[in-house]
Amino acid sequence: MTDNAAVLSPLPADVDAPLLAMLDRFEECEEILARNTVGRLAFALQDRVSVLPVHYVYEDGWIYGRTSAGGKLREILRNRRIAFEVDEHTQLFEWRSVVVRGPLYLIDPGTLPADRRVYSKAVSLIRRLVPTALTDSDPVPFRDQLFRIRAVEISGRSSQPSGGRKLTLQVENPVRDTGEAEADFVLRQYVERALAKLTLSPRSQVRVDAFDGVVALTGVVETAADRSAVEAAVLAVPAVQALVQQLETGFPSQQQPTPAEIAREAIEELHQPPPIEDPGIKIIVEHGWLRLEGVAKSAGFREDAVRRLRGVKGSRGVIDRLRVKGR
Repeated sequence: MTDNAAVLSPLPADVDAPLLAMLDRFEECEEILARNTVGRLAFALQDRVSVLPVHYVYEDGWIYGRTSAGGKLREILRNRRIAFEVDEHTQLFEWRSVVVRGPLYLIDPGTLPADRRVYSKAVSLIRRLVPTALTDSDPVPFRDQLFRIRAVEISGRSSQPSGGRKLTLQVENPVRDTGEAEADFVLRQYVERALAKLTLSPRSQVRVDAFDGVVALTGVVETAADRSAVEAAVLAVPAVQALVQQLETGFPSQQQPTPAEIAREAIEELHQPPPIEDPGIKIIVEHGWLRLEGVAKSAGFREDAVRRLRGVKGSRGVIDRLRVKGR
């Protein structure tokens, strides 16, 4: 047996077990999405996970919603990947849950007919929930940004109070948690008290997490000097043995680009006039480096692509692995 081998054993005959099941995407899952109007939007940035409750309408493989234009959307758009969850429950072991994964896109009126059609459809769907949405009588006028999520993956689970198999799981050599919750709580308090003594910009947002004796810092500070001061204050706490420092310097428009943002800027560089129209040139972002792979039409295209990508902000440099057609 493996380290975590499991053995199924029967429960006593008088124990009634819940019935757990997977839901069918194209019938049960989409029915649940269609009949509900409130879900939770989850996204991650710099190892920090955020969850936001939002109103929504589901139609034809898209989730349409609206929220306030601001920092959270800017963070989501840095990689677009989100999870969206909707659930229903009536009692402890009677529930249904659906999770959607896919990219999020903002909806604006735009100038192209296709953009206007999408915007008009989104407004119409949102007004099913709030008839006065995006008018002078809107009860929540600050939620002025429409968005939609492509439901690339949909999965669901359900539970019924009875009817399940009366089995219990006995795990040999179960996983053991070596973390100490109380010690981590105290460590976080020590660090937060040390940071409270610093004079940082009111715009700085430093978040502290402590787990398994490790302190992790995420968020944004205004200057490199502030970042150094924060790091020094944390390391001065005797109980801190290890620090994961993920603070960014500057504010949303100046934050360190994510790999997806670096890739997008690289594509934009190749599209600058005169555009490099060569489908054989492929861009790979790996650990901050831009790597060029594929077969270029000519040596000139290859040289121009390398030259342009050297100016992409946030990248560590360019690795040229392009070949030239015919050579």
